[in-house]
Amino acid sequence: MIRQIKGYTKIFKGMKLPWFLLFLVVALSMIQSHVEVEAITITASIIDGTQKSINTDQLIRYIEFQLIAGVITIAFTYISGLVLQKINLAVRLQVWNKMMHLPTSYYDTDNANELVTRITTDADSAGNYFQVIIQMFTAVYAGIVAYQKLFSFQFQMALASLLIIPVFAFVTVFYSKATFKTGGAARTRLAATMGYLAEHVRGLRLVKSFCMEKEEGEKADHLFRKQCKADILLSYTSMIQLGGLEVIGCLTIVIAFVLGSRMLAAGEITTGKLIGFYTLCSMATARMATLCTSFGVFSQNAGIVQKIGKILEIAHEPEDGCEMDVADADIILDHVDFSYQTAKVLSNLNCSIPKGKITAIVGTNGSGKSTLFKLLERMYNPTAGKIYFGDKDITEFRLSSWRKSFAIVAQEKPLLSGTIRENIMYGVERKVTEEELIHVAKMANIYDFVMNTPGQFDAQVGPGGSNFSGGQQQCIAIARAMMRNPDYLLLDEATSNLDVKSEQQVTEALNNLMEGRTTILIAHNYSATIFADQVIVLCDGEIQAVGTPKELLETNEYYRTFAKAGTEIAK
Repeated sequence: MIRQIKGYTKIFKGMKLPWFLLFLVVALSMIQSHVEVEAITITASIIDGTQKSINTDQLIRYIEFQLIAGVITIAFTYISGLVLQKINLAVRLQVWNKMMHLPTSYYDTDNANELVTRITTDADSAGNYFQVIIQMFTAVYAGIVAYQKLFSFQFQMALASLLIIPVFAFVTVFYSKATFKTGGAARTRLAATMGYLAEHVRGLRLVKSFCMEKEEGEKADHLFRKQCKADILLSYTSMIQLGGLEVIGCLTIVIAFVLGSRMLAAGEITTGKLIGFYTLCSMATARMATLCTSFGVFSQNAGIVQKIGKILEIAHEPEDGCEMDVADADIILDHVDFSYQTAKVLSNLNCSIPKGKITAIVGTNGSGKSTLFKLLERMYNPTAGKIYFGDKDITEFRLSSWRKSFAIVAQEKPLLSGTIRENIMYGVERKVTEEELIHVAKMANIYDFVMNTPGQFDAQVGPGGSNFSGGQQQCIAIARAMMRNPDYLLLDEATSNLDVKSEQQVTEALNNLMEGRTTILIAHNYSATIFADQVIVLCDGEIQAVGTPKELLETNEYYRTFAKAGTEIAK
């Protein structure tokens, strides 16, 4: 239990929490306990008094306490709900901000779709921590207040009622252990199901195209059945709680009415106090039920909290270093190796990427072209060797400053939901005038189509740019890179998968973008390398050749084959 509490508290370290509201909720819960006990006491007095005549003052006082209890309940419900949502928001923001600063290698092992659950349902579960703690405190405090009054009603009966506490302790421990195991399993199955659905809902067209409805239905059936089984096992744990509470309820009735009837006959307790005693016992039992449930929720969420805690414990990408306020220089790869876990991708890369020039990278699929880009962006660090900017190791520069010197135009999903304007200005920190926006749009060959789109620059972009053609998406991405005005440009097969007309538009926009910049491009066809000052040929993660297009046509067999294939396609 102590370990679980430590797991929770790690999450809230450094987080701004609504402490005043939390204190107010605790105070209201304490007042509510006293009001409920006092109302029961007045009820007992009224019942005893009705044997003679109704005491108007006590009746009015009872009504006042009931009204106060109602107001406190409303206030408690509203404020505790407000606290819960504020804490959920704080946890969700903390987890998301952490995810944005994690090393890229973290996402190689975790399913991105499952990570969504960490920010949504799991963050809500972690946010329940304070609500559960308050419920536990309220239950214990109300139980203490109730038992104080029970002992003032009838000492012997109150002493006998303490027999329910060992039963309650046994039920609570057993229930919390069961919910910890079954709750963790249910959450794991839910995350797997959500990950499957998130991926396959987006790929329904692919499923239909390949007539895989039956196979995917069987996969879903397998996943859903596992989730159903986990949820059923979790629901079984509530039977433990209900069964235990039934036993406690029976003990309460036995103590209150069997023992109480004898004392009533002996004149040791009044009818009103007997009814009040039973009501207070029921109140204490209800609080115990709440405490038992809270322990279960606490234990069930502990596994979830451990997953979030692991994310928050991972070290950020380093942000120390100097600014990129230096003159442009060559980028030099010095005996660079890189491996994804145990799989070696790049081996002993030695080359120079000259400043102000165009360097094209060609090679077979899986040769490491995109991985090299990730190293240049510092999404990963080399496993061995170093990358230099002039005579300085690139790790000496502040990471954010280094990345701001680059702009990348990728081949897949270059746009985000929002407006065209927001996509073009994404990551731009300076103030942009309308004239500059129009100029960039014209340079990127999107001005005409933007002006013909309803809403123009404020037109909405669908998820992934789904409401625009591939060429339009790429040209908007090029406009975004132009607006950033980078010193270094990375083009990751930016003209692949486009029709001839779109490729011409994108190529023209890219020529405008590359002018005067150090450009590194991954080329998928020969035409993209013709105007390069340098071509690097990668094969199985190693540099096979470096030279101008003309030199490689004479000396490198792969490049000759690459050029021949591109020429035949062009014909």
